[in-house]
Amino acid sequence: MVNAADMTRGELESLLRFYAESGLDYPLADEAPDRFETAAPAQAKPAESPKQAPPPVAPARAPAMPDSEAIALATKCAAQVETLDDLRRAVETFDACNLKLTARHTVFEGGLRGAAMMMVSDAPGRDDDASGEALTGPEGQLFDRMLAAIGRSRDDCYLGFTVPWRVPGNAGPSKLQAAICKPFIERQIELARPQFLVLLGNGAARILLDTSDNILQLRGHWKTVRTKSGFEVPAIATLQPRFLLEQPAQKRFAWADLLQIRDRLGTPQTQG
Repeated sequence: MVNAADMTRGELESLLRFYAESGLDYPLADEAPDRFETAAPAQAKPAESPKQAPPPVAPARAPAMPDSEAIALATKCAAQVETLDDLRRAVETFDACNLKLTARHTVFEGGLRGAAMMMVSDAPGRDDDASGEALTGPEGQLFDRMLAAIGRSRDDCYLGFTVPWRVPGNAGPSKLQAAICKPFIERQIELARPQFLVLLGNGAARILLDTSDNILQLRGHWKTVRTKSGFEVPAIATLQPRFLLEQPAQKRFAWADLLQIRDRLGTPQTQG
């Protein structure tokens, strides 16, 4: 084999030109290594990493409970409490509704306890679930403007949900989810003892009025909500802020309902 050191300048230029035309553009060694005889380099043994504690194991989920047993358990838990604080703790520790597995927070209430008006929505929205507060984000801002339009604020109402956990996709609760959670909202109404209810949206109205009619049929008419234990309270259904953000043309119906609510509350008392 000819050594590169023994080649003339012209021979080197010819060889390099041949390499370039062949697509070889990087230098080669004078002697080709025999890769069949070259021993494979010994692989360095990786250093032993310090022993680490095993990752925490997520607590095992409770086994699925039959639907009838879940409803019976909710009914029993709700019936045993005598205060809103006890009911809140009962709801927060209740694990028989699958919505709790996907929700960030349990959103039990909002507004002011003891208010004459209790407003009930179907379930917390995305912003509520993230914050743990009732009616927040753009929906909450519109809700506040609706109350301000009749001279009221959140201090004039108490807030609750028929289902205290967000439904994925901001969908309405299923019939089963509503049935499981209904004992809790009914007991919440009994303990809050408002003078009347405002049912915000299709889900809340259907669940508490036990009807299949839609909100446009139900809104604007005073009806009566009767709990399983016999407690009765007047109620009016109206469009929920979440729906009005998507369908602003429907605000005229909500305004007509708000005027009825204003008349029911009477003239706000002013501080002298």
